[in-house]
Amino acid sequence: MTVLVTGATGFIGRHLIERLTAEKVHVRVLALPEEDTSALGHRGVEIVRGDVLDYQSVQQAASNCQRIFHLAARTEASGPSKKDLEEVNVQGTANVARAALFAGAGRLVFCTSGAVFGRAIKNRSISEATVPIPDSPYGQSKFAAEQVLLSYHQRNGLPVVLARTSAVLGPGAMSWLNLFRTIAAGQFRLIGDGHNHHHVADIGDIVDGLVLCGSVTGIEGRTYILAGAESVRLRDLVHTIGEAVGAPELPANLPAGPFRLYETASRYLYAWIGCRLPRADRIDLYLGDRAFDLSQSRRELGYSPKVNTKEAVHRTAAWFKEHGCI
Repeated sequence: MTVLVTGATGFIGRHLIERLTAEKVHVRVLALPEEDTSALGHRGVEIVRGDVLDYQSVQQAASNCQRIFHLAARTEASGPSKKDLEEVNVQGTANVARAALFAGAGRLVFCTSGAVFGRAIKNRSISEATVPIPDSPYGQSKFAAEQVLLSYHQRNGLPVVLARTSAVLGPGAMSWLNLFRTIAAGQFRLIGDGHNHHHVADIGDIVDGLVLCGSVTGIEGRTYILAGAESVRLRDLVHTIGEAVGAPELPANLPAGPFRLYETASRYLYAWIGCRLPRADRIDLYLGDRAFDLSQSRRELGYSPKVNTKEAVHRTAAWFKEHGCI
């Protein structure tokens, strides 16, 4: 069996490929011409150079693939404009869907995001039945991409499964590095009381869930939430990171009001000119609630996250220390 992975050089993609190649699966990746894929070569991975925005290269990569994992995306952390997010996350996904249909792929797994739900109501778990109300540029682009894929499923029979992931920790989770460094330096300040809940997951559990989305039969057209074993209060997550990095006692919290105004202004600015104020996506993390109900994933996929939040944090911190990052 040949499996195509887009976004293979990203954090989740690298770990997914490690799992697939360990299971002796023939993996093909679609990588940008300038991307460094040297770490993939020793695993026997087939590399096709191209771009999800170029349908011809996507079609070439998808040829004769029985399974496709679509992970390629732009995030707000990389500072893209609204146009960039929509092009890569929506049009790129449409190209992958079209190529998967042309190739006759048996399953297309789309790695989407819990960001499609926006900010949840406090003390209420999010499930697959929760109506998405994306309120960030990234969440909006991911939700639009989901609708593209579901349309292909309904109109053309494309066998797609959507995997909405929580925030992900683990070895190599570079998107967390600045937070770990700031906490390690004793410079981090919580915004608000930190009682809002968030779900994080270890990368190994997320990879388990993606593999299940690609292999469990009879789930085409379904959506699943992939997250860790439990949600935690943001203040507890920060203190756990502090323990893992040997941080001094954290300074006092900052009032939430001014930051809510800043984040709201960022949303209006984005709607007006297509760009956000710096760090606005991080403020959303500090002020929002996002705790998930995994009942459907457990029941239909057999998904069972094994790594708790404390262990995931310590695994991430250990990798950062080993590689001289903190």
